[in-house]
Amino acid sequence: MSRKAANQSYQACLKDVLLWAVLGLPAVWAGLTRMLADSYTWPEVTAGLAAIGVAVALARSRPLAAMLVTAALWALSVAVRGDPTVFFLALTVMSCLAGTRMPRARPALIGLSAVAVAAAAVVPLVRWDPTSGGFVPWDLGAWFFAVTGIGLFGLVPWLAGHARHQSLALTHAGWERAERLERERRMLDEQARMRERTAIAREMHDLLGHDLSLVALRIGALEVAPGLSGDHREAAGEARRAVTGAAERLRDIVAVLGDGDAGHVDDDPTGESVGELVRRAAAAGMSVVVHGAQEEERTPGPARALVRRVVREGLTNAAKHAPGSEVRVRLAAGPDETEVTVTASAPDRPGRGVAGGYGLRELAGRVRLHGGILHAGPSDEGFTLAVRLPHVTPPATDVPGPRPVALDLALARRRARRTRLAALLVSAAAFTGASAFLLGFMVYDATTSVLPPAEFAGLRVGLAESEVAAVLPPRTRIDDPSWPEPPIPPGSRCRYYGVDPDPFGEPRLHRLCFAEGRLVGKDFLPR
Repeated sequence: MSRKAANQSYQACLKDVLLWAVLGLPAVWAGLTRMLADSYTWPEVTAGLAAIGVAVALARSRPLAAMLVTAALWALSVAVRGDPTVFFLALTVMSCLAGTRMPRARPALIGLSAVAVAAAAVVPLVRWDPTSGGFVPWDLGAWFFAVTGIGLFGLVPWLAGHARHQSLALTHAGWERAERLERERRMLDEQARMRERTAIAREMHDLLGHDLSLVALRIGALEVAPGLSGDHREAAGEARRAVTGAAERLRDIVAVLGDGDAGHVDDDPTGESVGELVRRAAAAGMSVVVHGAQEEERTPGPARALVRRVVREGLTNAAKHAPGSEVRVRLAAGPDETEVTVTASAPDRPGRGVAGGYGLRELAGRVRLHGGILHAGPSDEGFTLAVRLPHVTPPATDVPGPRPVALDLALARRRARRTRLAALLVSAAAFTGASAFLLGFMVYDATTSVLPPAEFAGLRVGLAESEVAAVLPPRTRIDDPSWPEPPIPPGSRCRYYGVDPDPFGEPRLHRLCFAEGRLVGKDFLPR
């Protein structure tokens, strides 16, 4: 491991330890005081700290598992202790971190839903009071809070973190687009330079190469002319070899310059017709005949320029590689395509030209771009260059490429907006639902736990608990009041009932205390 990687690992571990200390602080405080959680024991606190440590350790590699561990820990604390404060911070922070580190929303929704369902099943089992045959006071609220709290403290922070994730993705896509545009600009510049080089290469090959071949052909004819003295014959040979060497150097330069895209360069830089090309070659000493030269006029412009290019290439190759051979050029134009053939018969003497191939390769590529077919090779008549060209160039086939960066940016923006909207809607729905439930529970609690003053006045100390139960409401109001009350009779247990069904008025209670199955005390407790 390099020093840089080791330093990064050390910093990550240090951050995790600090995060664990911060998230575990409420649990430690709960163990030291009863202000946050009543009757928490140190084994429970230790188990909670261990669970938080496991969640922090999993947060980087498995953020979903870390979030579910803290969600289960929080739901368990609400179910067992009825306390939502000790592990609230751990659930909120781990959910937000999971949203930042998770690209997909479905696993988080499924996981949090499973925890909420489990909490809904566990709370009634844990908080059931067998003596009264129902929930102990406030446990219905604990059940509701254990379920909805997963959405408030788990899902909403996850959505906030996921919105952060989408924002980072949007920023990354923007920088990626800028880098890609810069690369595309450099590629366009390079392609423009390559096209310029290819244009130079083609012009040198088509014009200079053709002219040098004809010059070499003229000098070769002069070299073998009868009646030429030895000195003049030797001078003609040196001139022919000099022209041949120049053609070789030209071929090398063309091979270097022409390594690029030639699709946008003019096919006919000289404007010479097929007849003019043949006449100039014949004037240079080549034995050449043409059949169907008039067919050139029936060929449309783009195909006609390429036909001239094919004839020029065939005459140049014949002059280079088969000097002294008979060359036949044939043109045949149909309604949809034109066929052009250049055939060089076997030469009378060995070829003195240079090795080639670049011109044919480049010509074959241009013919393919035009939708035509090229064949070059030996035949019964000698060496044949045959090309079939359609009059209409077929459209280029669309090749699937990478998705445009603008589309990626649009998708990232939509995802970020949807995530923020979902976070707001879930928060509003959870707040509205929780408020409606609390208001409904307050009304339910007040109306189902009222002991009317007339019934309270009719109760006498010493009555059997069974007789008193006949006039009592089905449930108590609270466990004990939050304000001072008279002393409770020794050895008795007390129940508290509302005086009136108003949940928003000044709280007033009736207290009944029982011991050994009899009523031992009754008190009115105003605030």
